[in-house]
Amino acid sequence: MFIDSHVHLFFEGSDPEEFFLGCSRAGVNIFGKDKPPDQRQDASQLYDQQMAILSDKDGSRLISEMDKANIEKAIMLPLDFWLKYPTTEHQGMSIKEKNNIYADVVERYPDRLKTHFGVDPRRKDAVKMLDEAMKKWEPVGLKIHPTAGFYPDDPLCYPLYERAIDYGLPILIHSGQEPAPMGVKWSHPMYIDTVAAEYPEATIIIAHCGHGWWRQALDFAIMKPNLYVDFSGWQPLLKVNPDYFWRPLRMAFDTLGPWRVLFGTDGSMLDVFLSTKKWAKAAANPSKSTDIEFTENEIEIFMGKAAKKLYNL
Repeated sequence: MFIDSHVHLFFEGSDPEEFFLGCSRAGVNIFGKDKPPDQRQDASQLYDQQMAILSDKDGSRLISEMDKANIEKAIMLPLDFWLKYPTTEHQGMSIKEKNNIYADVVERYPDRLKTHFGVDPRRKDAVKMLDEAMKKWEPVGLKIHPTAGFYPDDPLCYPLYERAIDYGLPILIHSGQEPAPMGVKWSHPMYIDTVAAEYPEATIIIAHCGHGWWRQALDFAIMKPNLYVDFSGWQPLLKVNPDYFWRPLRMAFDTLGPWRVLFGTDGSMLDVFLSTKKWAKAAANPSKSTDIEFTENEIEIFMGKAAKKLYNL
């Protein structure tokens, strides 16, 4: 069983246009890294092209990609970036409406999809919105994204964490790279470690294993058994050099064991680098692209069994 533990829905107005353009600028430079800057594709053009391909408001594209990749279930994660842009002309939708759209998609595909509740803890009604969501559609976790401009160990976040703990919800916190104008300093794993120390009863997932901070993320998780990591969004590094992905994954298994290490795609945005099908196939078959050894049992746990147990699927 393959389970995608980290996926998003993107569509027009789902997130600030500045975020989408930042992703496009990063993509243009990654795809065109061997070309002089003045010969690379225009970022706005890439944004328009990819939005037409990746847009998915009803989950139909996600299900189609899952079917191609033999992914049985997926955990969706709503993003809340809007407080980063209080004066933006592109206000999009309310975070309550966005979470409700994710809930509607789960209702449409109840046997395939689950969703976290995503919110910026700085919102005055964050706890109230979580309470309402639990009464109406029961999310399976809490998602926060510190690169919007707050540290995850800021005490203003604690009431939301405490309510998530009361509900028995895993808390997934973004850590690592993010395109401008988002700032990565807010998401360093050391600030997530503080949360794990303050709330040892909480189950906390360091998203992306902190990307470039993966050694720190694993170092902290060794001593905090309530810390998990996911390896989502590593497609670009796998394409550059497969062992840039396999070495960190091997160390994660060696230090944490496979049951605290989750597979994810970070789709649909990362689909532009590697399709869901190709990413899942590569992650499930290490011997095809590396000499680093993995057991069949480790890969089976990573690709699905760990998430199935964590989320009681």
